[in-house]
Amino acid sequence: MNLEELNLVELNVQEILEIEGGILPAILAAVEIAGACYAAGYAVGYFMSH
Repeated sequence: MNLEELNLVELNVQEILEIEGGILPAILAAVEIAGACYAAGYAVGYFMSH
């Protein structure tokens, strides 16, 4: 089966960034995950010490 016959082609990095909206969403997601981990750790530490 030829993927080009199905109009399926592999995108390069530049094309993926253009489609997915660039690097900003990835950075914001990483900050959000780090903040959630920090908040969860803070809550666990608070409840363990009180």
